[in-house]
Amino acid sequence: MNMTDAPAKISQPTKRQMIEVARNVALTGDWEVSLENSEKFLERFPRDAEALNRKGRALLELGRLQESWDAYSESLSVDPANMIARRNLQRLEMLANTDSTIPQMEEPIASPRGGVFVEEIGKTWVDELTRAADESVLATVSPGEQLTFEVKGSSVIVLSRTGAQLGELEERIARRLIDLVNAGNRYEMYALGMSGHSLRFILREAYRDQSNQGDTGLPRQNRAISELMREREILSQREEADFTFGEDDEDIADEEDAAEDDEDDDIDKEAASYVDTSATDDSEDEM
Repeated sequence: MNMTDAPAKISQPTKRQMIEVARNVALTGDWEVSLENSEKFLERFPRDAEALNRKGRALLELGRLQESWDAYSESLSVDPANMIARRNLQRLEMLANTDSTIPQMEEPIASPRGGVFVEEIGKTWVDELTRAADESVLATVSPGEQLTFEVKGSSVIVLSRTGAQLGELEERIARRLIDLVNAGNRYEMYALGMSGHSLRFILREAYRDQSNQGDTGLPRQNRAISELMREREILSQREEADFTFGEDDEDIADEEDAAEDDEDDDIDKEAASYVDTSATDDSEDEM
């Protein structure tokens, strides 16, 4: 056989290249394509926890909760320390136990620009909502989702992308935000994930009016590290089999009631994993 007649060998993309493609697809918000891409990746690398998380996220956004549960469960079996999988299994518990569904949008929603989850003194505020809605409502909000807010008197009401009321800002930061908005500043808000019976968010200055150039902006924050680690400790004690899907479990309910506070690292990492960094040089340091 003439060697020139031999079929050319088709080289496969590297794992790094496939991860980059998968990440870029997820950023578009086209979850059908993201799911297809994740499944192709898992055909070659079936024990990849991050790919299983991407698959679980795509299925969750598509409303295929049982399949999403299976993907996150498999991710947790591969990597028992995977906090993203643990949090999403907890979120799926809430959705199943309250018969809630993920809102389906008519058009894909692209991910926010890079840097929105990086804390900056005077420009960002990270907190939990007060007077939060029921868990059945909060569990439908995805990490990284852009929220909106409305000023009503002296209160600031926070809404989901579908217009559902999620809760309010704490009185002190609400007063400060209203003053800054009235002075010409503009702000954006993004969900970071559930925390106990509330929702964590980051508020970010998007524009500062020239008249406010010398202003300090949003207050400086000082949060105790020990308190932020509570939910991580509680979730890390739960084995894969401890999570239930659509079943009553009083012990688990009691355990979740104890998780009133949340830590920054992994919730923010999940939100930041769905951020468009193509137009920025901002680092992806954890908050």
